[in-house]
Amino acid sequence: MWKEPKTNWVSEDYFNYSDYNRIKNNIAYLRSLAESLFVDFPYTDMGADKNSYAQYPYADEFNAMEENLESMRNHTFLYDNTDMRTWYDNAPTPTYEDFNRLERACLLFYTGFTNQKKNKGFLSFRLGNSHFKSERNVGTQVTKDRLSFVLGNQSIVERVVKKRISFVLRK
Repeated sequence: MWKEPKTNWVSEDYFNYSDYNRIKNNIAYLRSLAESLFVDFPYTDMGADKNSYAQYPYADEFNAMEENLESMRNHTFLYDNTDMRTWYDNAPTPTYEDFNRLERACLLFYTGFTNQKKNKGFLSFRLGNSHFKSERNVGTQVTKDRLSFVLGNQSIVERVVKKRISFVLRK
């Protein structure tokens, strides 16, 4: 479930487990939203939610967040073009600037994905008399000899290209 990110961190703010959970769960939500629009892409499990102040996230957990956002940048549209950071054990922890960067990236992806989902178009074309079955029925409508697919769904476009099907778009 999406929670509004905090994008106004200042140096006096404290980062606690509920902030970590919000960022982590927003990234997980973005992943599920992206799966409805794009082909599958690498995703690092970020573990269970934290439930006390004693469970401060470790460097590898911050790295999982960074890796997942970087994977979204590389496999979807580039709604956020900030650089990925790598965190190390027993080294400086993220600052308020890093939390602003992470939360703004989440917000940009959320806005982009929801707009894309809301405004996606469809293109229909004939495939002769054969059946077309996609592995994932994401935004597709398959009938006996017609396939409608979401523009920009790379999975289906790749399948069409591999089958060397050519078609002409008509108004």
